Amino acid sequence: MGILNLMLDDEADEAQEEFFFDHIEKCIICFSHYNVEKQIRELLKRKLQKRKVPTELAIDIRNKIVQ
Repeated sequence: MGILNLMLDDEADEAQEEFFFDHIEKCIICFSHYNVEKQIRELLKRKLQKRKVPTELAIDIRNKIVQ
């Protein structure tokens, strides 16, 4: 499961990728977790948009977090 996040974040090295794909071929639980997490991340990428926030609003939010 530790390699799962590396895989989803595209941070796994070649050996980790090989190990992971060999493992999920045999382990349905890890295969299911991988597919669910991958679909959630893809959905979030499609639905979330970067928008310009007014400077004043950003300052107000930062101040409330600090308090």
